[in-house]
Amino acid sequence: MVQRDNERIGSMRNRMSLPLLLVFVMVLAGCGEVSAQQPGSSSISSTQLPSGCLASMHGASDTAVRFECKAFTSTAGSAPGQDLSWVASMPLHVEFSRMNESLTMVVRMPCGVLNVPVSIGADVITPDSAAMIESADGCTGSAAEYRTWTTAFVKMPMTYTLENQVLVLTNDLGQIKFKTS
Repeated sequence: MVQRDNERIGSMRNRMSLPLLLVFVMVLAGCGEVSAQQPGSSSISSTQLPSGCLASMHGASDTAVRFECKAFTSTAGSAPGQDLSWVASMPLHVEFSRMNESLTMVVRMPCGVLNVPVSIGADVITPDSAAMIESADGCTGSAAEYRTWTTAFVKMPMTYTLENQVLVLTNDLGQIKFKTS
């Protein structure tokens, strides 16, 4: 009799745990249709954000929210005395996300990845180049040159504009235009 009661209680626990587990997974996955309205942009739903963005956006400043969990792909570039046409044909992919409590700009290059902690002001993105982490990919040829230029570019403060889904980053090395991905 006791064994049968224990089996029935175990069965009830299993039936009760499954719905709770499903709710937990849905909350973590951001299945709810939560949106954040940002100045000068359309509403962003949770289905458009990388996983974990909704949780990290809670309590973030308005400036950080404009960037956090956003992804961009380069479309054009210019630099004094250099041909940056490669940023359109071999684009840079930039995503802003939280890593270790810090807003981080993740830059995927034709060869390699950079994780650059940044602070964002009204019109300047300031990298913490001392805390930058670079992947250990071996690059050769033009991909190595693109990586070297990109690394130097993102180590310097960048003025920015972000309007109509277009991000423009500019510093002494040049200018890169991105569109939202």
